[in-house]
Amino acid sequence: MRIVFCFLLVVVIEIFSVFTPSSLFAQQTNTPLSDVAKQRSSPPSVEIIAIDNRIKVLNAPIGSRLEIYSVVGIKVVEIEMKQPCGEYVVNIAKGYYIIRIDETVRKVAIR
Repeated sequence: MRIVFCFLLVVVIEIFSVFTPSSLFAQQTNTPLSDVAKQRSSPPSVEIIAIDNRIKVLNAPIGSRLEIYSVVGIKVVEIEMKQPCGEYVVNIAKGYYIIRIDETVRKVAIR
């Protein structure tokens, strides 16, 4: 009798261990995916576009600085951002430059 009881106990434990993980970890949510994406979304990223001798900036933090460096690392121009979006004319020689606004860095060609 004791052997049968132990055998049944082992069978019940095995069945319980096979079916329990899926029922413990599966959760149904009623939150639409678009709401989840909105909760996890970060602020819009800074966009930097260079056209000829104009630099167009979108979504920049107010008070940040637009810094233009030559490819060898020398700062050529520094402009304080007073608006989140704007277009700036830069009078610098044609060539390749590195533009930095806070943590956003882009390589551009001034023509």
